[in-house]
Amino acid sequence: MKAGLGSLRRMLWVMALACALISGPHLAAQPPAGTCFAVTSSVAAPDRSDLQCAGAPTGYRGSVLWLRLPVPASQSREASLAMHTTRFERMSVMFEYADTLGPRHTIGRGDFADSWHIGGQVAFRARGDQPATAVWLRIAGLEDYNLLSLRIVSAQAAQRQFELTAFAIGAALALLGIAALFNIGLAASMRRSFFLWHGGWAATVMVWGLVWSQAGLAVFPAAAGTVSARLATVLACLAIMFATFATASALRDALPRWPLRLLGALGVLVLAAGVASGLPGVDIGQFAPVLMIGTLSSLALATACIAAGWRKGHGAARDLAISWAIPMVTLAMTQIVDLDAILWGGGDKVLMLYASALQVVCLTGFATVRLRALRMQRDRAVEIGKALAELAERDPLTGLLNRRGFLGKYAEAFGGAAGRPVGLLLIDVDKFKAVNDEFGHQAGDEVLVTLGRRLASFEERFGCRAGRLGGEEFVLGVSGVADRGLVELAETVRSELAECDFGVTAPGHRISVSIGVAQGAADRPFQALYRKADEALYAAKREGRNRVVCADRDIESDQAPVLQQVS
Repeated sequence: MKAGLGSLRRMLWVMALACALISGPHLAAQPPAGTCFAVTSSVAAPDRSDLQCAGAPTGYRGSVLWLRLPVPASQSREASLAMHTTRFERMSVMFEYADTLGPRHTIGRGDFADSWHIGGQVAFRARGDQPATAVWLRIAGLEDYNLLSLRIVSAQAAQRQFELTAFAIGAALALLGIAALFNIGLAASMRRSFFLWHGGWAATVMVWGLVWSQAGLAVFPAAAGTVSARLATVLACLAIMFATFATASALRDALPRWPLRLLGALGVLVLAAGVASGLPGVDIGQFAPVLMIGTLSSLALATACIAAGWRKGHGAARDLAISWAIPMVTLAMTQIVDLDAILWGGGDKVLMLYASALQVVCLTGFATVRLRALRMQRDRAVEIGKALAELAERDPLTGLLNRRGFLGKYAEAFGGAAGRPVGLLLIDVDKFKAVNDEFGHQAGDEVLVTLGRRLASFEERFGCRAGRLGGEEFVLGVSGVADRGLVELAETVRSELAECDFGVTAPGHRISVSIGVAQGAADRPFQALYRKADEALYAAKREGRNRVVCADRDIESDQAPVLQQVS
């Protein structure tokens, strides 16, 4: 039950965030107390007797809205009017001085001149040579009076606030940009669609921040006013679509396909409605129901999917819920506490930018940790696989390479050197069955272990490869030693093996070995070389054991090899 209530709260918070992004300021600061208004059909100023100072204006769409805002006496000599931009065609601002109007400051769609400031605001400053008593605004083509956010502050305070707002927004946008690049880079390197959609969300929110804050007007001044407002709506809808895609991608291993596909379809529907509402000349009010229903439906389904995935113990669902809680809690706080006076009229949007940035960083961190854990598991599995493969190529008794392992290492070490001489020493323990019969199989195993230990020491001394082919038969592969040098090496091996202290046999009982030697080229077939060495070994056995016999060195001959007895 508690989990269900928590999921419901998260769903409501997500819905509120989407509505805030699409609709604009959700707690717009209304014009100051004492504001009077009038609606006229022409740009001619109304008589003061026509002004109304109670209620809210109506019928201003397609007409001209006049506002008169009183200036507090404490700010009369350095008054500055700041407002958050909204959808209008043209606006003129005039300061009133002792019942006379000062110069007119006019801005319009696509032309904010020098009045715009980062933070989504435009500002107008009184002359300062005499006290201002009021500010007159003439607004043509205003879409929604409820979205007007106006405040009068001192010029010095306004400048300081604009600088701080620009710094705060710039830091948030930089964080979003870094997170977007990081996610897109992960998507390219890991081939994971989640990082692509999540990076798209971060990038879109960053661009939305650039548009809303008017930072983009430094590059595209023609976007000022209605164009920016409509573009911000489209970007908000695009961000919602990316969020639905990212959620569906993260939960594809936890839930059936149909709810995730429906979630993606709802995201596309929201984007389509947002694009349509942002077209020139379109009244956004006509698409408001579609935007609201599509947004609430997609986010309700996303929340249900996250909750279902979390109940199944899916780590990605838990990470999504925790990460999205950051902007949701922030948004809930902005609904309870009026932050306009604290963060200069754009406080809620600045906070949401930071909350979105933290959400991206948090979710990226969670996903990176999961990837790191998966990578560690994969590396561990690779290490275990290599260890198992190594064990499969090792003789369990002596630790030497078995037949399979020896062939692989031999080809790896010697197979690529064209024309380079290689030698093969096949080593067999003389009368080993008698050792087992007389002293027991444990004694025989000890003999094999001792021989294996000594042969392993030859690998470092002579740069060779040692292995146990089975039973009491061992092998040494040597590279770069030929002719008499190979024979001398075989003699060294035979004598040193005979000198080993086997310990478990009776006093005076000696263990000897017979060795068959064959020489060839590294790029020639191994089986031909092995056949010659094997025939040389059998010759050594026939001729009395405890000796080295070398086969003819011509491995390409189809004739039987000529055997050379060395000792």
